[in-house]
Amino acid sequence: MITADTMVARLLQQHPELLEVLARYHPHFKLLGQRRLRRVIAPPVTLAQVAQMAGVSSAELLDTLSEALGEKDANPRAEPSRPATTPGAVEARPEELANLPASRQVRLDVREDIERNEEPFARIMAVVKTLQADQALVLQAPFEPIPLYEVLGRRGLRHWTEPAAPGDWIVWFYRGVDRAAGEPVMREVGVAPAVLDVRGLEPPQPMVRVLEALERLRPDGRLEVLHDRRPMFLYPQLDERGFAHETEEPEPGLVRILIRRREASA
Repeated sequence: MITADTMVARLLQQHPELLEVLARYHPHFKLLGQRRLRRVIAPPVTLAQVAQMAGVSSAELLDTLSEALGEKDANPRAEPSRPATTPGAVEARPEELANLPASRQVRLDVREDIERNEEPFARIMAVVKTLQADQALVLQAPFEPIPLYEVLGRRGLRHWTEPAAPGDWIVWFYRGVDRAAGEPVMREVGVAPAVLDVRGLEPPQPMVRVLEALERLRPDGRLEVLHDRRPMFLYPQLDERGFAHETEEPEPGLVRILIRRREASA
């Protein structure tokens, strides 16, 4: 059964004929037939996010796909139909961005990256990693980067989208301000062992979330990962990044990995 949480990459792998259906459904979906966008829509992206990128409701998209597979009657709507968002339907500029000088705006245009069939995610994350608390990333892309909202949101970044022409999106990523403390909102994994439960997630989400958490780990911090299997592809990534790790299986279906920096493991 197709749901809003179905991964688009897995769906197209199982039902490649739906690519043609998506391409006919909405002008934005025509880009799915182009290798450049199919490389951008990575496995973690869900149909709900693809629907947002296309400017339609998840329920409407699910109905169309289910009908194409002859499963419409067996596939209840995941949510009521609602008007689609458009580039012109935006909120007022946030206070944090109202008077932000150009010197604190880090601009990144990935339109040409995508045109050259290059995956811009690594470039975006490299910029985010160096972003100062008083800076904002101004990202320009050929489509609304819905998947980035969740990824960067977990790093403490909010987003605001400017009105833009079709095929031209400008999204600001910035740190909000805690009005009580007057400090930028930071989301960090503390010194005490932090627990990250990735059980039940489809690959590559477990590895992605672990690596994101480790980027926020303090030098003396530790991360305890709860997994449902031994993450064999994760271990080389940890070794390369200088992390020590210990794995145990206290019970069937539960794998616990304790991760710390090598210099803090003694």
